Amino acid sequence: MKDQSSTTTSSSIEISTDVNLVSVHELFEHTQDVSNLIARRAYEIFEKGGHVHGNDRADWLLAESELLTPVKFHLSESGERLTARADLPGFHRQEIKVSLEPHRLSISGKTEPDENHKSEKHPHSHRHAQLMFHVIDLPCEVDLSKAKASFNDGRLEVVMPKAAPARSVRVETNPELSAKGDSFVQGKGEDAAGSTRVVGGAKEQLAKAQTATSKR
Repeated sequence: MKDQSSTTTSSSIEISTDVNLVSVHELFEHTQDVSNLIARRAYEIFEKGGHVHGNDRADWLLAESELLTPVKFHLSESGERLTARADLPGFHRQEIKVSLEPHRLSISGKTEPDENHKSEKHPHSHRHAQLMFHVIDLPCEVDLSKAKASFNDGRLEVVMPKAAPARSVRVETNPELSAKGDSFVQGKGEDAAGSTRVVGGAKEQLAKAQTATSKR
């Protein structure tokens, strides 16, 4: 008999790895928080440096190096999809934001400090905030509706199926109607019988016109 408890646990673990894709707007708000924290740290460096002007860029880069976590990122391409993998140790699933555009993937993360994380040697220690931001341009257009992201054991994986190429439209002109300037458009894969009815109806109208003319 199959152990139901193990099945339930396995199922819950699988579900918990999913990461929801967010809109570009929501990611922008998230990255604004990251930018504000870097700006605050850069100003602290400026104050400690004696309020010496002219080092704004250096102060900002130093703040970034202190706060932004380096990201090991890898993008692979197979026949019908792109797969992005990023190592994000120290982050929880709910602290990661992933946004996908047709040609761009953006990842942002911000950990929350844990004031309850203390030890006997360091009673005042706590989990420091970590920041992460990474953007990559994709080599081809992807289907946003079919993309999936998951996070497990500190690794983020985003699977992005490639977008299907646009369907071509074929324009056909009937020789007997060309003198009148009439034509019809048939999309690829349309019902052939339907297009026959269109042409047949036009022929019937033309025949009636010719009969009426001959009677005069």
